[in-house]
Amino acid sequence: MNLSIRTQNKDVLIPYNGLYIDDSDMVDKGYVEIYSGDGRFELGIYKSKERALEVLDEIQKRIAYVESISNFDLSNVNITKIIYPILKENNIDNLSIVYEMPKDDE
Repeated sequence: MNLSIRTQNKDVLIPYNGLYIDDSDMVDKGYVEIYSGDGRFELGIYKSKERALEVLDEIQKRIAYVESISNFDLSNVNITKIIYPILKENNIDNLSIVYEMPKDDE
């Protein structure tokens, strides 16, 4: 299972490869940006570092969730006894979860 992130403007969907906050424009322009780990994509713009940190907290929770279920043997769970055979029948071994970057006011 893997996590992808859709940018705030919805233009780009990228595989998660780490994130970082760039607050260098906070003083001059009044906003903070979150970038992909390689710095190639601006994922979102927020009015404060606190809000950017809240978004990172949400992503961290999603990553923990993805990691917890990716290591889980679905074949032994009652609720997935219907879903698991369908996934196997269609050769779907790797599910993907997409996190959409929220707007600043969400």
